[in-house]
Amino acid sequence: MEEARQTESAWEVRLGVPEPELDKLSLASARPRRLRAWLDALPIGDPHRGAPPLLTLLDELPRLRVDGRRRLALLEEIRPRLRQLAYTLESRYLNLPLMPPERALQAAALSHRLFQGLAIGYQSVAAPLLRGKLNRPERQAAATALQRAMDARAQDLFLHMLLYKEPPAGTWQVLHNLYAEAERHALEALTVSDPELPGEEGAVLIAYGRLLLTASAQPNQLRQPALMALYRAAAHWARWMPLLADAADAPFHVDLQSDAGPQALSARADNGQALRYFDTRPLAAALAEGGPGHRSRPLSDILSHHLRWAWLGPRERRGPRRPVDGEMLLCLGLDAVHRRLDQGEGDEPLHRVRRVDHGDGGYCLEWRGGTPNALRAGGLLALSPMEQPQWRVGEIRWVAWLGDAVRLGVALLPETLRPVRVSAGDPSAWPAPALLVPSPEGDDPETLVVPTTGYRSGTRLTLWDGPPRDTRLGVRLAGSPDIAQYTLRPAV
Repeated sequence: MEEARQTESAWEVRLGVPEPELDKLSLASARPRRLRAWLDALPIGDPHRGAPPLLTLLDELPRLRVDGRRRLALLEEIRPRLRQLAYTLESRYLNLPLMPPERALQAAALSHRLFQGLAIGYQSVAAPLLRGKLNRPERQAAATALQRAMDARAQDLFLHMLLYKEPPAGTWQVLHNLYAEAERHALEALTVSDPELPGEEGAVLIAYGRLLLTASAQPNQLRQPALMALYRAAAHWARWMPLLADAADAPFHVDLQSDAGPQALSARADNGQALRYFDTRPLAAALAEGGPGHRSRPLSDILSHHLRWAWLGPRERRGPRRPVDGEMLLCLGLDAVHRRLDQGEGDEPLHRVRRVDHGDGGYCLEWRGGTPNALRAGGLLALSPMEQPQWRVGEIRWVAWLGDAVRLGVALLPETLRPVRVSAGDPSAWPAPALLVPSPEGDDPETLVVPTTGYRSGTRLTLWDGPPRDTRLGVRLAGSPDIAQYTLRPAV
């Protein structure tokens, strides 16, 4: 029994649950109805005025001498207002360059503090309840508090995903601790009402599974709108994704004793009792069959294709990565790439980046300083070593923000690629730039890289590559919000 108490106390310390020491709140009443009126008067639409008193309240509430039922009721009044404030802050750090301005970073940091404070508040509700034997109402209250804490922690981690930043040290460990504690008390699957999930119930396992699905989908390869669509849909999908203590063939696992997110099968650790496995392949198969897109917001074809690729399981690199020094020049966008290949020059800006490593299929590059809007996952670029000018075309596969630099993973397209022009529809319009990839062996079809917008399978084109020829777009092989690659077939 003494050992159990020590374990629970250690859990409270790890989660940062403070000791109650305050007799009252400094800014508001500790009665839920009066607190509601105080919260209604807060300028939630103005984070500079609304956030400071809310942060003070969140700091004091876990230290207030009050029973768990009262503390939970107070937090339930705070939570929807905090979410409204977080939505207001989102507009200040989303859809900006990869290296956003300082005001955007301040908004993100404020959201981080709000979600952290909310999580600690709910953890301070769960901690004393879990010290003893739980009756039915206490089990429900503990499950609610753990689910709310997990959701707030997950929202905070998702914020870092949206900014392509690594989370602070210890973030994943706290999430694993919350799940492990819920599992230890058989509370992980206990359903609770959650106003943030309209029409559906919540649970610790659902909030945790939602985050695991998002983190296992290579989020640094997705743009912010796609990431947000994925996170919304994952709240629904997580209900049908079990988390298992033993599943030898599952493509992903998490280690509850680590400070790391989901790992692929090839990276499995030897830590048997702390491992939990989850299988994303049924979801990938369902997406291939036309579902299970979110019921109110169907997923885009590009996002569905990405998820099928990410969730079918890990893939080996085509070759080893080798450190490499030196700088490269690059230009961004299909128009700029086309001019560089066609004319060897252009009036678009050239950017200098540092090479980090190189493999058979691409580069890892490091960009310092401000970033243009065109620098994003899925974007097209042309790059050349400074010491030996020779332009190659690549696609930005992933991005990551590390301190004062942005790192890019670039997959190179075939060297045989060449610039062409195409016209579709209006024969009087000036042909648009495109990139042609000739058949490597003569048996496979040629492929064409065009903008995503304005083209689809079956579109008839006139291809200007020497004498004009009529053709038609076939199967789409790959695509991003910027570009798509199609096979070419006869126009008949």
